[in-house]
Amino acid sequence: MTRRTLTTILLVALLLGRIPAIAQPQTIDTSDIVILYDNDVHGAVEGYPLMASLREQMQRLTPHVSVVSCGDFLSGSAYGSLSSGGYLVRMMNAVGYDYATLGNHEFDFGIPMLKQRTAQLEAQTICCNFSAAGQDHSIYDAFVIKHYGKRSLAFVGVTTPSTPTSSTPIYFQDSLGQWVYSFYPDKIDSLLQCRVDEARREGADYVVVLAHVGKDDLPDIVAHTSGIDVVLDGHSHSVIPHTILYNRLGKAVLWSSTGAYFHNIGRLVINAHGDMRSELIPCDSVEITATEVNDTLAVVRAEYDRIALRKVGECVVDLKRDMVSGQLVDCTLGNFFADAFRAVAGADVGVMNRGGMRTDLPHGDLTFGDLYTAAPFNNKLCLVEMTGQALLDALEMGCRTWPRFGGGFLQVSGLTYEIIASRPTPVVTDENGLFLRVVGKRRVQNVRVWNSQSHRYELLNPKKIYRVAGTDYTLLKNGDGHVFGGVRVVDADICPYANALEMYISQFLGGRVDERYAHSEGRIRVL
Repeated sequence: MTRRTLTTILLVALLLGRIPAIAQPQTIDTSDIVILYDNDVHGAVEGYPLMASLREQMQRLTPHVSVVSCGDFLSGSAYGSLSSGGYLVRMMNAVGYDYATLGNHEFDFGIPMLKQRTAQLEAQTICCNFSAAGQDHSIYDAFVIKHYGKRSLAFVGVTTPSTPTSSTPIYFQDSLGQWVYSFYPDKIDSLLQCRVDEARREGADYVVVLAHVGKDDLPDIVAHTSGIDVVLDGHSHSVIPHTILYNRLGKAVLWSSTGAYFHNIGRLVINAHGDMRSELIPCDSVEITATEVNDTLAVVRAEYDRIALRKVGECVVDLKRDMVSGQLVDCTLGNFFADAFRAVAGADVGVMNRGGMRTDLPHGDLTFGDLYTAAPFNNKLCLVEMTGQALLDALEMGCRTWPRFGGGFLQVSGLTYEIIASRPTPVVTDENGLFLRVVGKRRVQNVRVWNSQSHRYELLNPKKIYRVAGTDYTLLKNGDGHVFGGVRVVDADICPYANALEMYISQFLGGRVDERYAHSEGRIRVL
């Protein structure tokens, strides 16, 4: 669409009254509908008393208040991992959430545990595009209609089709590697459209999509659908207070996302005339008044602290995940992870997927909770043997989205490599994002492996067998789309990867993460 065409559509829409007026919600009327929303909380439990307090404040102004989540609430922190999401369900039930859609990280503990947790969750879980393969009906309700006085609002849930590779692919496959669950990447637009149309036929005055899709794909989905008034979104951790997208008929669709980790709470207001406005409320501006929810948090914290406050060492530097000079290369935290895996497993090479590191580790005393917060997914450290060719393919797959962030980008130990930035990725994947092959010139070059006997880096030999340590998520479960051919498993379960970090600190670093991690080492260079 050209800029002139877009401008024409905008002007025509304004003339025809197709764009909802922007009603400032500083004052809330008793007839207003208020939807409070979050996304990508990732176990930030401290935010739930704030959400409950804001709900109480809104309920004093209007009876038409709902609280919803746009996914990634069960996993992503030590609170999630230590309880397989149980602590988070307790907190959400204490708040009184009404509806929630599924994020990709809801699947981190496996589908049986997901079903158990969503059964315990008092909020209704909605998702229109998660089904058993070959079946048309979704496993969860696709949408729900809520009545606010004389008006009705449909909430429709949709989850990113990349979930199988951004969670754990083997959870969605049978023992033969056949896909037994689907998120319908090829027809998500039509599937969502069917559910929106169905909700409209059942009398919904407004349609709000609770999406866990993200900024890269959501605008395209909106552009191919109609009948949606608002999309509250997650997945990309984007901070979007109030943005207008346009559907396939040129009509306006409001789009908002809160960021992540309860930095903000979203508030959508629909007034009696149908005018809509979303805004983000910084959580540090909300006063806690919901004492019962705060008491629940205190109980959860006490249970968690019995495990998490154990000191495991000290850190004299800040271990960070930051990109260097705006480029996705090696980082100090990634080097620390990969070094730990390589040392504890006794491997030639250590690898760590960038998406598995969730927080920085600041200098000072380190507790087990700190390590678990940085490594929260309950993945296991494992040791495998693979050819140099398989390792080359893994590095190429990890660089597939470069320079954009990709969870499968591999931090390394005992190995260095270069990325030719000017070349497009030669990686070919299947429809679910799993690695198939490399076709064309590779971006990754000059891969060198440390020789502990000669004490120097030597060119990788594609035919040589190397011992590689990493998480089972990456090496055995096709995490981030990595598929390794001809891998021989030496040890599939050495220990949880947070425990591997503790062992590295105590047994190899003498209890002290020292200045060797003050700066990244240039293990990954961009040409």
